Amino acid sequence: MRPHSLSPNYDWKDVEPRVRAFADSSNLRERLRKKFSGRREVGYVEGPPTLNGDPHIGHVRGRLMKDLWYRYSTLSGKKIVFRGGWDTQGLPVELQAEKELGLTGNKWENLKKVGEEKLVEACKRLIKKYESSWVEADKLL
Repeated sequence: MRPHSLSPNYDWKDVEPRVRAFADSSNLRERLRKKFSGRREVGYVEGPPTLNGDPHIGHVRGRLMKDLWYRYSTLSGKKIVFRGGWDTQGLPVELQAEKELGLTGNKWENLKKVGEEKLVEACKRLIKKYESSWVEADKLL
């Protein structure tokens, strides 16, 4: 094998933990914060996930595109500030909760059938159900 060629036996399961350990131990965020102190901040708002199901490749695609832009901006010398977004509707969670409660049709009629408390509890159960898979996916991405 030539000195700078890729091995045909690349094992990502072996490499990924080592890369993650290096990234965790490098204190990169703090180093970047110090390097870019005093510069004008460029803010990005990260839209929150909607916890109505497990993460899938569509979520990865969106996160990857943002991550590439963050990295490019950082390499271009910009002081990047990450801000978590917010979800003011929660509609996908509500729709999934209605589905799991066997409700169809008019929202007002659905609320009359089961009551607001039962629907809210169903939404909370959904969020708790998917929370750990989203936290893990977020950490890996």
